[in-house]
Amino acid sequence: MEVDYDAVNESINESIMEEIGGMNANEFVESIAGKNLPNDHDIGGIVMNMTDSTFINRDEMTVNDVLDYLGENYNTASEDSPYGSFLGIVTRELDRRFDERGR
Repeated sequence: MEVDYDAVNESINESIMEEIGGMNANEFVESIAGKNLPNDHDIGGIVMNMTDSTFINRDEMTVNDVLDYLGENYNTASEDSPYGSFLGIVTRELDRRFDERGR
């Protein structure tokens, strides 16, 4: 029986995305400090401040909540938009974790 590496990789990516998406957004931003691009932590903090007034309980908002909000209100994936910036941060962290699991 041949291993379907594409299916395995897709399953790993989905697992990591579920893990990241369900994380508390503030904890996620703190967890990436110094791990990816140098300014990811700073940009993530700015995005958290932008979304602060939107969520009643900041301690309960997840990464998926923030992505949903930004996608609805800043509907562009351009790296210059808040949505595109935060999505880029999440994607880089997903890639970093994927690479880490492959070791």
